[in-house]
Amino acid sequence: MDRVKTGIMGLDELIDGGIPRGSSVLLTGSCGTGKTILSLQYLYQGALSEEPGVYVTFEESREKILEQTTAFGWDIEGLEQENLLRIYVVDTDDIEDILAKIKELVNEISAKRLVLDSLTTMMEHGVIYRSQISKDMSKYGKRGRIFKFPGHGSEITRKDVYFIVGEINKIGTTAILISEVGEDSNFLSRDTISEFACDGVILLKNDAIGGGIERLLSVRKMRGTRIDMTLTIIKFTENGIVIEH
Repeated sequence: MDRVKTGIMGLDELIDGGIPRGSSVLLTGSCGTGKTILSLQYLYQGALSEEPGVYVTFEESREKILEQTTAFGWDIEGLEQENLLRIYVVDTDDIEDILAKIKELVNEISAKRLVLDSLTTMMEHGVIYRSQISKDMSKYGKRGRIFKFPGHGSEITRKDVYFIVGEINKIGTTAILISEVGEDSNFLSRDTISEFACDGVILLKNDAIGGGIERLLSVRKMRGTRIDMTLTIIKFTENGIVIEH
């Protein structure tokens, strides 16, 4: 099986050498566990290996992203100039436009890697868009150009989740989809469905070890892969994240 090496020291050893190419991997965890940095490092290492990537963010500004990556010595702007990386800061609730823009950027640089930060927020945008469509159709009494976001009502449905993950998979990249969960959650995503829709799941958490708090990582699922589910420690170095075995 063709595998994509994450380039993150210690992680590929846990997933049989890398992520199966074309897979969607849910990167999930509570606040402050390192989800954004790990996903940016995945794109950065890919770019250094001539595998272009696209980073899609709903919540961070471009300036904030550059501030975080510069702290590790990653020349993101240089990689953008070489067409090895693109950052897309989403500024619309229109799910059709968001997906179209992602596809455009992927095609523009022949991207092999994609990060969606976050899948949770993209789902919420989809629901907002679906609700607005319903209001417009009711107000004007007609059908307009409609991107049919599946499901009904104001809640995120199973169909919604599978639809969005399916659309991301169709793009043809090896994607990391970020999700947020609460510290004490028994689920692997806020919607409780994404972990089933994605090909892989990597969980990040904060926990007490040896009298202190450590950031931890565990691979919970990776289709077609022999995985090591051992809970491992995440260390932040001057060059980025390292996974300690």
